[in-house]
Amino acid sequence: MRPVLLILLLAVSAHAQQPQKAAQAANAHAFELFQLFRPMTEGNFCFSPFSSHQMAALLMTAADGESRKELAALAHLKGDSAKETEDLSAMRSALAATVRRGSLTMEMTNSLWAANSATFEPAFLSSSQTLFGASLQKLPAGDATASAAAVNLWVREKTRGRIPQIIGPSSFSDPAKSVVLLNTLFLKGRWQSPFEMEKTKPRAFQTPEKGTIMLPMMMQFVESPHYAESESWQFITMPMTDHEVRMLVLLPRNEAARKKMEAGLTLEHWNSIQKQNADCDVNLMLPRFGYSTQLSLKALWHKLGVKSLFQTDTANLSKGLPGGGYFISDVAHEAMIEVNELGAEASAATAPVADPFGEAPPSAPPKRRIVTFNANRPFIWALQHDTTGLIMFMGRYAGT
Repeated sequence: MRPVLLILLLAVSAHAQQPQKAAQAANAHAFELFQLFRPMTEGNFCFSPFSSHQMAALLMTAADGESRKELAALAHLKGDSAKETEDLSAMRSALAATVRRGSLTMEMTNSLWAANSATFEPAFLSSSQTLFGASLQKLPAGDATASAAAVNLWVREKTRGRIPQIIGPSSFSDPAKSVVLLNTLFLKGRWQSPFEMEKTKPRAFQTPEKGTIMLPMMMQFVESPHYAESESWQFITMPMTDHEVRMLVLLPRNEAARKKMEAGLTLEHWNSIQKQNADCDVNLMLPRFGYSTQLSLKALWHKLGVKSLFQTDTANLSKGLPGGGYFISDVAHEAMIEVNELGAEASAATAPVADPFGEAPPSAPPKRRIVTFNANRPFIWALQHDTTGLIMFMGRYAGT
């Protein structure tokens, strides 16, 4: 049997109803992945549910039989609906429109790699290009080292050098027959209201693994933000340029609340929280942070019901790869996030220790309620596209 290696790589530095429907399917997949990521570590993790969903949807066009059913269930799609195809296309178009308006830098790419272009069915190539913008890339025939180098070079370029290498020659055990599917998502944006760099101070952060550590905390007074709260959590939305992409932060009030909240977090809960809004101003403190997560999604997909694709005698990719013998050898995934005073993927400096806020700005309404949102303990974050509601990246920041 001939293996197919799937690689999902990420770096962070139509009509409206159509893309939103597809986004909700991707978001449902997001929280299923979150519940699988969550128990792996008490520390930091990040991932792109959108990238995983895109790869599952792309693969679905190549699959048939039980393999197709499994992928459709994973992606929360029926798999046989022309309307779903339109919705997926509309979602990508809505994201592309955001980029064209210049609101942020965002690049989504899908690519198919093979030594021989005849490896793929023409209909599969056509649908991959039309629906997912996938391009066909040629691997150096018969040379595993050169094949890995070609793929890694492409990855470095698409992720602005953030991910220099994702695979090695061992991924091409049979270079003449190896097939690689790649997905990258790069996003770079600026806050609608950037933090003032001189207000960034080293402050205490409570980690679940190392106790109290010192981190650079960004500080800002925010008037009338999208803010909500309960006895166990606080929530705030931080818009990027032109309000087309937002960072959402869900902050449990203590460690016990975090564990309970994370264990029960679903898409329904997430949507419900976003519908709430408390009329107040906020003293916001958020750590400047950056980290990455790299792992295989194969085991996670398997837990979510994708089983036949990973077995040599049951995988069915006949609609995309004629001749039989292909199966999924792995689903490699790497995601990165960097947040600082300017936005995502930018550099900044840290100032000496001082009073975090001082007096409230004179412009603040004197009788308006002011709350403090101090993210000095583990929290959940997400980068979400405003028009569609699509969660592009999400994770937990716990300081370590």
